[in-house]
Amino acid sequence: MIRRITGFHRDEEGHWVAELECGHTQHVRHDPPWQVRPWVVDEATRRERLGTPLSCPECDGPSPARPDPNANALPILDPYTDARIQGLCEDGAAEATRRRER
Repeated sequence: MIRRITGFHRDEEGHWVAELECGHTQHVRHDPPWQVRPWVVDEATRRERLGTPLSCPECDGPSPARPDPNANALPILDPYTDARIQGLCEDGAAEATRRRER
């Protein structure tokens, strides 16, 4: 469902989060090369995005068209191995492991 951005804040890791009119939130990270959103790092350009429509998956809820990606997932015993299976390089896997263990 499309909702408008009403504000921004940083999460505990310092990533930018959009606050939506429905009360939900969505990350809008600038984390190249995975997510390139340079506008989030500047207060003026963030302000320009207020009122911009953004999809809210939480309002949509689970649906057959967009199934829960974890519904049939096997338990992961080793976050580092899982990150490597996902195709991350050694450094990326180590960073993913650190983020999961916090």
